[in-house]
This record gives sequence, C-alpha cells and structure tokens, in this order.
Amino acid sequence: MRKKVVESEGLRTLKLMPKSKAHLDSQSGFTLAELTVVVALVLIVAGLSIPNLTRAIDTSRIKGAAQSLAAAYQDARIRATQQDTSYQVLISPPGISPAQICIDLDGDGTCSAGDPVTTFAAQIKVSNLGVPVPLAAQLNYQATDTEHSNGLTWNAMGLPCQRASATASCTALGWVQHLQLTRANGGVMYAAVSVSPTGRVKVWTFIPSGNGNGTWL
Repeated sequence: MRKKVVESEGLRTLKLMPKSKAHLDSQSGFTLAELTVVVALVLIVAGLSIPNLTRAIDTSRIKGAAQSLAAAYQDARIRATQQDTSYQVLISPPGISPAQICIDLDGDGTCSAGDPVTTFAAQIKVSNLGVPVPLAAQLNYQATDTEHSNGLTWNAMGLPCQRASATASCTALGWVQHLQLTRANGGVMYAAVSVSPTGRVKVWTFIPSGNGNGTWL
C-alpha cells in the first residue's frame, strides 16, 4: 500500500492507497515455470549423486567386513599363543546366509556355543570362487586361496597353518581369503584378507579397471 497525506481543515491525515498492479507484479514470488526449472535441476543433481553415495556405502560395507575377518584372525592368533595351542577360524559353508566365521575353541570342527562368532551382512559372501583377479597372484609369497572347509589355523607360535582336522598336523603356509559384496545393481565388489607365512595380516580392496582386470590395494 502507498501512503498519501491529505490536509483537511488544518489537519493532516494519512490515507493508505492501494498499490498499482505493476508494482504488485514486481514483488510477486516464483512463477510456475521457474519452480519447474528448479525442481528439474534438483532431480538432476540427486540423480548424479545417488549412485556415488550408494557406491560409497557399499565400499564401506565390504571394507568393514574384511576388517572384521582380519580382527577374527588376530583374535585367534592371540588366543593360540596365550593358550599354547592351535585354533582354527572356521567359515560357514557356501549357501549359508548370512555368512559366519568363528574361532573353534573346543576343536569340534563346528561353530558351537561358546565359540566367538562373527556374522556378516546378508550381501557379503566369504568365498574365493569367482574372483576375477585373485589376490594371491599379486603377493610376493606363496599363499593358499582355494576353498577350505576347515579354514585358517594359528599354531601356538602364532604362525598360520592348515590342517585337515583338529587332531591333524598343521602345515605352515600363507593364506588369502576373499570377500564379495553383491550390489543392488547386480555388480560385485571384492575385498580380501591376506596372512603371510610370518603371520602378518593385511586387508585389501579390489579396484577394477575398464578392461575387466584390476588391482588390489
């Protein structure tokens, strides 16, 4: 509204005058066309950001799973040296979901009550099968990366080995265990945990390349 001063009989009064249509139009909000453009831009930005966000979440999940496996290996190693015995880290058979690993404290070859158990997310598979570029090919030591129902064993000296049963002798070796995460879009991400013959545990992630190969970092 505009203000107008009116003088009447020596008195001055203030009257409010309506604003012109042109003035009102200049102060109006967004038009429908402008709002449509803004919404379209927001949707475009969101469409570009969501794939990157979901990939970052999946990367965090597969790395977290590998770190959990590495922690279980380290836990079994410490227990073996403290108890002056050997402990196996068992992996659940293929097809079991969610996948689990456990430290076989009682030596019965199964994940039973009282054994420390680590359960992975449903998208995680603990398997060396189907990995496009196995990590063992990149290591500077010989490592076993085939499927073993008995898993990795740590002996009383804190060294990795493999044995056929809880009572069998343990053969020293290097070890690799791969993990796989199936994404919502059908793609697969890979991580791995390596154990050197001297007992060094390391977590790796697979960085694919455009030619179907890739590098472990």
